[in-house]
Amino acid sequence: MTPRQIFRSLEIRFHPHGGRGRVRRLLLGARRLRAALAILVAYVALVLAGAALAPSGIGGWLRRSEYGVQVARRQQLGERLQSLVDRLGRLRGEGTVLLARLGRIQDAYQIPDEASADPGGAGGEAVAAPEASIFEATAAHGSRLSRELAADLARIEERLARVAAFERADPARARLTPARTPLAAGEFVLTSGFGRRRSPYTRDLEFHAGLDLAAPAGSAVLAAADGVVTFAALVQADGRSDWWRLGRLVAIRHGDRFVTLYGHCDKLLVRDGQRVRGGDRIATVGTSGWTTGPQLHYEVRRTGEKGAWSPVDPSRHLIEEDEAWLDVERSVAGARGAAPGEATPLPATFLR
Repeated sequence: MTPRQIFRSLEIRFHPHGGRGRVRRLLLGARRLRAALAILVAYVALVLAGAALAPSGIGGWLRRSEYGVQVARRQQLGERLQSLVDRLGRLRGEGTVLLARLGRIQDAYQIPDEASADPGGAGGEAVAAPEASIFEATAAHGSRLSRELAADLARIEERLARVAAFERADPARARLTPARTPLAAGEFVLTSGFGRRRSPYTRDLEFHAGLDLAAPAGSAVLAAADGVVTFAALVQADGRSDWWRLGRLVAIRHGDRFVTLYGHCDKLLVRDGQRVRGGDRIATVGTSGWTTGPQLHYEVRRTGEKGAWSPVDPSRHLIEEDEAWLDVERSVAGARGAAPGEATPLPATFLR
């Protein structure tokens, strides 16, 4: 019997339980039989294909899950790297402020600053390779900050050593060098800096030999260093100079190198010949003399050639102030320094 004859038809009989009842028959012709067989073959093939593909499907799902874990881990590490770089940036900023403050101390003491062989860091700035990712760029930035911070720390150590050696060798000179802020930190606003400016009163160009610091009336004025009061009174107009514009003024002589002046005062708390120490209250802020409001005119004079008392930038002696305040001071100030004979000479009454 050929396969064609075998699959020509198929009869299926359903016998009732216990032999009772009618016998039911299901007759499948050749066409129906071939269709049923095709469905069975397709089903078996589908099952076999699913069994074969199941490992790769599960593997793909696992790989996708692992990829998500790695992406999250990468992001976490990137955030940690950025946090460390930000911290390096803050440390670099603090180091810059400290370095500037030490520079002002050296300038006040007139200690020469020996330039480092490589202030920008060992070997200079390396040429960076093309950056493959944002994390590589962040890491490169962190490396630059680290090198710069190391160079700053080396310079800070050098300056600290020189300042400490100076103060050990000449403690008296250190006490007599103006270094304190004449008003409490954070309680004043700079209104006029050191240098050439247009006068707020006459509108003429003039050389401003000090700093004008606006502060609430009655604020305490503090001595910038140890010294002896040489003048504490209302400056009288004599027609020979414009010192009278500063109103009630205190002058303190700090040894043979410095004189500090405090103008526009209200109450004077010291007298001529009185010895004061740095930080002592010597007056209160007022509006005496030419002034647009309560303020202190602060001036520092230093001896130079032939005994002349020349004005110097007082901001270089504000050791307690940070670099951010000095940025404001620079923006307000004009050109630095006085031309010979441009600054009003100190009267003899301020030097007794």
